[in-house]
Amino acid sequence: MLFDLIAPYTTVCLAGMCKNAGKTTALNALIRGARERGVSLALTSIGRDGEREDLITGTYKPPIYVTGGTLFATARELLQRCDATYEVLSLTGVYTPLGEVAILRALSDGFVELAGPSMTEQIVALTEEMEGFGAQKVLIDGALFRRSLCAPEAAEGVILATGASYGPNMQKTAEDTAFVARLLTLPEGGPWPDLQGRRFGRGDLYDELSDALEGTGEALYVAGAFTDAMASALLRRRTIPHQVHVEDGTRLLLSRESYEKLAARGVSFRVRRRNELVAVTVNPFSAYGTPYDPAAFYELVKSRVAVPVVNVLEKTIWN
Repeated sequence: MLFDLIAPYTTVCLAGMCKNAGKTTALNALIRGARERGVSLALTSIGRDGEREDLITGTYKPPIYVTGGTLFATARELLQRCDATYEVLSLTGVYTPLGEVAILRALSDGFVELAGPSMTEQIVALTEEMEGFGAQKVLIDGALFRRSLCAPEAAEGVILATGASYGPNMQKTAEDTAFVARLLTLPEGGPWPDLQGRRFGRGDLYDELSDALEGTGEALYVAGAFTDAMASALLRRRTIPHQVHVEDGTRLLLSRESYEKLAARGVSFRVRRRNELVAVTVNPFSAYGTPYDPAAFYELVKSRVAVPVVNVLEKTIWN
């Protein structure tokens, strides 16, 4: 069962390859697992989750169902859309477009909608506060293209959801999923040096790149995100570093094409802190068109990642 895989972790972030990849289905499975084992659970979301129709695509989304005693953090404007009764434990002082984020305890079973902080330090503070209210595990529903909020300081473990809604080409979906899994499991590179003059900042990219590569140029340390634009800047140089070091795998905002071009030039990547990718969940159904063959999709993903692969609906685990 999926919940057994997160047993070693107190905080877990669910990230998706796309909308309708199966994140909420996985979240509901974890909620059921906590209930069956008597584990005190807390929930929040980096974006918005729990609505029954996607506000952008208009497609159906499974609602989030909690049991009495579950803690959840959400924006105040969404409380009217929650049919579970609740008590307010804290107003956090963190504001979203949907209002201030509150921490609540469900007093009955029911449906809830979640909308939480959008910054890593806010997620960390919110998690600590919910643990103070008795949460044994905190589940963070991630937002599309916001893997940086699944960084190690925010979540001890990560579950990556992928599915047929990513696109009609099953082979490409499996390969892109494996690529993201690879970024989330890069090896650590040891102690970091003083980064003064050896990192990308907010100034001119090319000047800072030149400064960063002064001397031997064996390694480049990047204190923020490493992007396709930075990869292009490296690839235009005659000599490039053998290694690029980043804080963690969520800071590599690279396309697979850029990553492979750098690898072909002999560049490898290291992280200061490694993410713990717990599992990949697979959803062969598409919200937009043709579904994948379930068995074939399982096999493709299974053959390309080194962590358990879970079909939540069929309760099947590989690896």
